[in-house]
Amino acid sequence: MQSSLLAVAFLATVGLVAQTGQQERIYKPGEGATDPVLVSRVPPKYTPEALQAGLQGVIELQAVVRPDGTVGDVTVVKSLDRTYGLDDRAVEAARQWRFRPGRVNDRPVPVLITLVMEFRQQGGRQETEDEFAKGAVRADAPGLVAPKAVKTVAPKYTSDAMRAKIQGTVVLEVVVLEDGTVGRTRIRESLDDQYGLDASALEAAAQWEFEPGTLDGKPVAVLTELRLQFRLHE
Repeated sequence: MQSSLLAVAFLATVGLVAQTGQQERIYKPGEGATDPVLVSRVPPKYTPEALQAGLQGVIELQAVVRPDGTVGDVTVVKSLDRTYGLDDRAVEAARQWRFRPGRVNDRPVPVLITLVMEFRQQGGRQETEDEFAKGAVRADAPGLVAPKAVKTVAPKYTSDAMRAKIQGTVVLEVVVLEDGTVGRTRIRESLDDQYGLDASALEAAAQWEFEPGTLDGKPVAVLTELRLQFRLHE
């Protein structure tokens, strides 16, 4: 398993502000805001120096989930390694995570959360099993009847991306569960991380529904690919 998430806990901190053009309250779940929901994560990677030093353990981070589901400010709360770069690698990975944002009265708002990440080695090497795909059958598996979409949700343009005239395709990997819902999503090929189109694609894909994939006549979780397009109409 690659350096993997141990836990995602939501931090109870009140009265913080973020610079988003104006001062805006950063909420905590349970005090008027719903919890952000993780839809895509990138595991942190070892540095060669930390591998050689045999470092293992956890790093605790505080992160602000923005209204568009991207991650803003990230702070190390509990350090594991400032010498060989593991703290920096954890921060770098956290900035690539994507969420369904927390909401107040159905309005997306910034929410402060805590992320706890783990670095583990096996035989002097970073564990490499892909936790994202764990338990899922790959779409090209022999005998698999692939899932079929029965409900699709189109991704929404952000106003900033429209002004920037960004067009193209976001390629996602998703895990379709045995009940036909989407359990996990992540970016495989990014289109736009700056103006929110990647996050919009993740949010849309999480709402798709499928006729489940089957193997030997039984429903199974399936790792498959979705391609969501953004096109502007003149």
